[in-house]
Amino acid sequence: MSGATGPQDLNRAPGREKLTAVLPALAALVSLQALDTLADQARKRLADLPAAEEAIRARLAAAAASVESVKALLAENQNGRRALEKDVAGVDTRLARFDDHKAAVKTNQEYTALLHEIATAKAEKDAIEERILGLMEAADVLTKDRKAAEAALAQAEREGQEARAALAKEQTAIEAELLRLAGERKRETTDVGGPLLARYEQLLKQRRGIAVAEMKGEMCTACHVRQRPPVAQQIRRNDSIVQCDSCQRILYFKPPAP
Repeated sequence: MSGATGPQDLNRAPGREKLTAVLPALAALVSLQALDTLADQARKRLADLPAAEEAIRARLAAAAASVESVKALLAENQNGRRALEKDVAGVDTRLARFDDHKAAVKTNQEYTALLHEIATAKAEKDAIEERILGLMEAADVLTKDRKAAEAALAQAEREGQEARAALAKEQTAIEAELLRLAGERKRETTDVGGPLLARYEQLLKQRRGIAVAEMKGEMCTACHVRQRPPVAQQIRRNDSIVQCDSCQRILYFKPPAP
């Protein structure tokens, strides 16, 4: 532990805490931590953008698949109707032959058999036409479904275009923010000596991006371990670099507002 005393206002950089009496290097570390936290959040959001783009593609693909599915059902319906219409034509051909055969019938038994054939053919035709009617009703429903699916696809395409534009705008803003934070960070490091900065960087890697933490009461807010009274008293003065007894993070104290 080392350092010197002296007043320092910590408002020079975003995220700085206000400390009444502070070591300039500690003030810089507090600011560095705030800047690094913001940069880490920005990088994480930047890393999330491809997944957001993939989600847009997935929504569009699902909407397009719905349209294709309904179209396929409509095509199947139409093919089924055409096949049944051919069957009706075949039955009509048989009925026409039966009518031609009436004149050639010579006995009641032959006539009765012919009438039976005609009745059977008509019943078959009625059944086929009933199926055609069912397919036509189903086609009406499918046509409505296709229009709804196409409208949903058009809406998804509009929303996807807007979402992509928003993502591109957000990416540009995040990249600009990262550049700004990098510039702020570079300026803040001028108040931190090389060995102390190296210690900070090491802690940043080891402690999941949190190298500097506030002490509240006598508790480290990062690892929630209470500091020994003499150590806590030293931290409250903010005039030296003091590390947490447990997690080794650099601690500072923010006095309560008047």
